[in-house]
Amino acid sequence: MVKSNGILATFAITALMVSPASAQPAPAIDEHAFEGTWVRASTHDVSDFILGIDLPYKTEAQNIAAEHLRLFKEGRSVASAHLTCRPTGVQGVSATKGGVLMLATPREIVMVFQEDREVRHIFMDQSHPKNLMKSYSGHSVGHWEGKTLVVDTVGYNERGQLDEVGNPHSDQLHVLERWTPSEDGNALSVEFTFSDPVYYTQSFSKTREYRRAAGQRIGDYDCAENPRSDDFEILTFQNDWFKPTCLRPVNNGLAAEKVVCTPVRSRRGQ
Repeated sequence: MVKSNGILATFAITALMVSPASAQPAPAIDEHAFEGTWVRASTHDVSDFILGIDLPYKTEAQNIAAEHLRLFKEGRSVASAHLTCRPTGVQGVSATKGGVLMLATPREIVMVFQEDREVRHIFMDQSHPKNLMKSYSGHSVGHWEGKTLVVDTVGYNERGQLDEVGNPHSDQLHVLERWTPSEDGNALSVEFTFSDPVYYTQSFSKTREYRRAAGQRIGDYDCAENPRSDDFEILTFQNDWFKPTCLRPVNNGLAAEKVVCTPVRSRRGQ
């Protein structure tokens, strides 16, 4: 019995020694800590929308989609911003191909995209400026609703697409995003809602999933500058603004010393 009591006493002392440490609560997760590198949970899809079918098209958008679809059926390689080294705008944000590095300060969140090497600024707790200059990526402002980052973007130019398959958008596009982390903070669910009164009869949404890529760094992305003109001979340019603004002419297989630059026209002839 004495030996037995000694064993029990040893267990009791051990329990007292271990219990306080094991009972300590786990460190709280900062729900606003989006800093770090993120990658798409799945990159098999380039679009959640089937060209010419899924979206609430107005007539002009339906015609653009139908022409794009006809070229695909003919086996043509149709140029896009990604294929021709142009800024990808909303397409690059909503259908990320490589990793995304997120950096944050109280006044701004910065997203650095590995592919196509673009930088996005989200200005926190601010309003869109008046007389906003239109751009490929638009102007983004954000605020927190609980643990969800809400991002509002306007001011796009009309030289982009919604996705890689070629669904169009105008300079009236308005995108609302809701970035919501998982309970453990290692995943993000992002809902995009698109509104474009020029091309679509109503708003529509899609969702992307991201996972945290701890330790992964953003690598180089090499997109040709001043490429040879014969690099693009295989592409069909449904839209002139996807053409590289500067090319090296090629004669008899030899690239010229001088680069030729051509202004880009807008979709609607402006």
